Amino acid sequence: MADCTGLIVSGIALNCDDINAAVGVGKDLILVNYSDFDRALTLAAGNIEADDTNGNIEGLTTIFLKTGATQYVFEGTDYSVQPNVASETKEDGNSWYIHSILFTSYNKDSSARNVIEDLGQSNVVAIAVDRSTGLYELFGADQGLKLSALERAYVGTQTSNFYQVTLATPDIAVVRESSVGLLSVGITTAA
Repeated sequence: MADCTGLIVSGIALNCDDINAAVGVGKDLILVNYSDFDRALTLAAGNIEADDTNGNIEGLTTIFLKTGATQYVFEGTDYSVQPNVASETKEDGNSWYIHSILFTSYNKDSSARNVIEDLGQSNVVAIAVDRSTGLYELFGADQGLKLSALERAYVGTQTSNFYQVTLATPDIAVVRESSVGLLSVGITTAA
């Protein structure tokens, strides 16, 4: 561990572990069809964490999915799942947010390729799972995300069947996402 003494002089407590922690690693991705996402129940007032027991005060308690919802899981390695949120100012002075997620699919199985191909016609919510904290982060809760870029590199045998996929808030929408991304401590599918 590098010495961080003297990096922070005031404002927040000195915490060498946090300063030296890797950023953006250890995330997995779950994709769910937007029609299988229960937006009303997920964003209900009673689904907000009231205390910091789980390290997620004012975040979501649970991301709710409808009965029979399928979760497509893409396991990530270092920097293979990269959520990004860009803020834009609306004419009224308020902000909206463009969500995008870049991920690499390492799975060469044909069923994984079929899922990626289906993304071209699908509207999905993306849930990034942080393996270090166990928290889920929900992207696309307002209107979902759509496939915006798909690349398949032919650099060599190691990467010839790896897909670089980008999902983003649709540009044609009048209203984009209203929040930066919603943290949750759980995810559940209705019985």
